[in-house]
This record gives sequence, C-alpha cells and structure tokens, in this order.
Amino acid sequence: MNRISSLPWGLFLCASLIAIFVAASIPFVPVVLFGGLVAIFFAYQYIYTSFGLAVALTPFLGLNISIPTGELLFGKRAFGGAIDISLAEFVCFVVLAAWAFKLFFLWSKRGDQQWHPRLPLAESYFAMTLAHLSSGLSRLLPDPVLVAKYAMRPILFDYLAFIALPVNLIKSRSRLMNILAILVCVGVFAAANGLVAMFFPPGGGFIGRARPMPIFGYSALGENHNSLGDLMVVTVPFALALAELVREERHRRILHLAAAFMFLIGLLTFSRSTWLVFILQIVFLFFTEWREIMKKHLSQIFTVSVFAIPLVFGMSYFAFASQTAKSSNSTRLVLAEIAQDLFLSSPWLGAGAGSFVDRVGSTNLFVTEFGAPLDSHGFIQKVAAEAGLIGLAALAAVVLHFFWLVHQGKKKILRGPANRAFVLLVAGACGVLFYQVFDTDYWTGKMWLPIGITLASIPILTKRTTNSDRDATETTRMLN
Repeated sequence: MNRISSLPWGLFLCASLIAIFVAASIPFVPVVLFGGLVAIFFAYQYIYTSFGLAVALTPFLGLNISIPTGELLFGKRAFGGAIDISLAEFVCFVVLAAWAFKLFFLWSKRGDQQWHPRLPLAESYFAMTLAHLSSGLSRLLPDPVLVAKYAMRPILFDYLAFIALPVNLIKSRSRLMNILAILVCVGVFAAANGLVAMFFPPGGGFIGRARPMPIFGYSALGENHNSLGDLMVVTVPFALALAELVREERHRRILHLAAAFMFLIGLLTFSRSTWLVFILQIVFLFFTEWREIMKKHLSQIFTVSVFAIPLVFGMSYFAFASQTAKSSNSTRLVLAEIAQDLFLSSPWLGAGAGSFVDRVGSTNLFVTEFGAPLDSHGFIQKVAAEAGLIGLAALAAVVLHFFWLVHQGKKKILRGPANRAFVLLVAGACGVLFYQVFDTDYWTGKMWLPIGITLASIPILTKRTTNSDRDATETTRMLN
C-alpha cells in the first residue's frame, strides 16, 4: 500500500527533474538517458501497471516520440539521426528492460519460478525474423544496415513486446480480465470518438462515416476509417470474452452493450475490411459457440437483419460507387503491381526488409498519380515483396504454429464460460490477423497484441481449479 501511495509523488519528482534539466539547456541526449533510466526503474517497481499502460497506448499509433541518436554513425545511417517510435513502443521497451532485469535477478539468480520465461511461437517467429534478415542478400542490393534494423525493429521487437510480454505477465485470471477491461475501455473511447467524427465529415455535409477524429490536434488513433475498423474487430469479441468471465450480471450487461456499440460503429466506418471480418467472425462463432444461441433467437436476428438493410445499401455505395472507393481501389492495384514486380525480380529473397516504401517512392508513375509513397496494403504482398518465398514460408509457419497452439489449448479447456471466452479471444486474434491481409498495421501492436493475449489466456483458462472467485471479485472491484 505504501508503494502505491508513493507512486504519484515519484512521478511528480521525476517529471520535475526532467523539466529542470530541459530549462537549464542541458543537452537532450543525457536528458533522454536519464528519463529512460527513471522509466525503467519505475517499470521494475510497478511492472504490471506499466504493462497495462502499454496495452492502453497500443491502439494510439499517432502518438509518437523522437529520440535523437546523437553523433553515432549507425544512428545516422539507420535512423536518420533520430529514432521515431510510437509512445506505446517506448513504454513496451521500458517494460521489456524491466522484465529483463527481473529475469536476471529473480529467475536466474534466485530461481524464482514465477519469472521463468515462456516463449510460445518463438521458433516460427524467429525463423520469420531470419528470413527478413536474409533478404539483405537480395540481388536487388538493399542496404544491409536498413534491412538489419527493420528485422530487429519492428519485426523482432513485435514478438518481444506484444507476444512474449503478455504471455509472461498475464498469468492469472484477474490479470487477464484487467487487460481485457483496458482494451474494452480503449475500444469504447475510440468508438465514441468515431461517432462524434460522423457529425464533422471532412467534405462537409450533415453526416459521414465513422472515423478517428484528431485529439488535441493529433491523429492519435489513426487518420482513416480503417484505423478504427481494425480496432473494433478486436475489441468487440474481447468485450464479449470479458463478459463470459465476469461474475455479476450487471457487468455482463454493460459489456454486452459496449460490444454492441462498438460493433455498430465498426459497421458505420463502412470499411470493406471491417465488414468482411465481422461476417467471418460471426460465421466462425456460429459454427463454434453460438449455434444454439442463434437458433434460439432466430426471429430477433431476422428482425435486426431487416433493419440493417439500409446499412447494406450504404456499404455497397461506399465500397463500389463512391469516389473514395474508386481512388482506394486504384491505389491498391498499383501497389499490388509494384509488389508483384519486386517479387518477380527476386523471388527467393525479395527486395529487402523495410524497403517497399522507398521502392514505391522511386516509381515515378505512383508518385505522379498518387503523391507520397505508401506501404503495401496487405501483409502477404508486403512479405512477398520484401522477403520473397522464404519470407512467405516463414509467415505461413507462424500462422500455422499459432493455429496449432490454439487447437491444442482449446482441447484442454472445459466447456462453459472459459471455453466461450477463449473462442471469442481466438475470433478477435484471427479477425485482426485477417484484417491485415488488406491493411498496413501488420508490424504494430494492433495486430500482434491480440495474438499475445490469446496465447497468454491458454494456461489460465485450462486450469481445472483456480481461485476464480477471488479473481472475479478483484476485477469486480476494478469495474466498480
């Protein structure tokens, strides 16, 4: 309790010291190093709180910080003199450093088995990292330094921050529920933000599609409707999963309402990818956990479907007839053609990890027609262009490895709320995985964190006897 009460004072003192250093015109690099050490010390003392903050910040990809590399030659060549990362990545890095210290002092030195590291998916994921590293040997002569940098961050970093950390820090039912509650709260906030944005359409008019709205001048949640849609396809099933785990009926109703609200806003993005993923998730749930429920409420489902017909017409317009859709289709087609050309030019090793945007920028046709270069709109095209057949094989191994772990885990979970919750978590993780077949957030926590949480839930939900009553009570207090 004393540690918790001292937390605000410690934060205030650290912030005051950093402000004094800045005001005294002390060079920025020492200030950053001092701030980083303070942050790591804080995360070491409050690692679960720090991890929860990282989870809450993960969808806010527009909140970025720039860390200067000083006069280091490697920093100038690889990062252009400054490392630009999202705030969530910075917090994850701090938590990773704190976790590494705990592994050293508590597991390695003291033998504390609570901190024994678990690394699911490591073999296939590290193979994918090596495949991207090997792309530096491509016949298209990519910069090996940039290839190595990209293979380390974001690719390897994503595993450590968004798969290894969740699996090793979420080890109880209460922590799983807390993390799900954080994501649901962020999802509701994002959905409310998208609802407000509908009444301020960029082209004028009375109402537009749901999309992220700038927060204090920052596009914290992203810049288009897809950035909102790929969050909703995760937070909706995760809210339903949390509803299966809470004990009080009142909280369950609140979570169901939250899921319905986020689902509606996801539909109102009129994002083709969001609609497609929602349909696939519903079909998946229908053939797994919702079969009896849907048979029981068939008349209500039919009524809702009838009222949804106007949305279907609206979606048809946005998907095929609107100028925005036509422009998006043209852009995606040209990007796919560039990816295909790069793949055919070096089919085994690709053009080099992280080089796609630069290659697009050197394509005069794209720059002339569409302006600034864009990343590949699709995970498969991205890996094929940058890492070739070896990268695609490694990516397929990661996906199949994940499905195998899910299959093995589900067989150990007893039927009931835990089983339904796990299936919903799988629906969210698979939903965002499929979403990135069409989008650009594949090397971010928005894709890998749901996968990490799903893997972390397996040993928790497979326990036959747990202190679930106490865990549920703790989460109930948090929700209150």
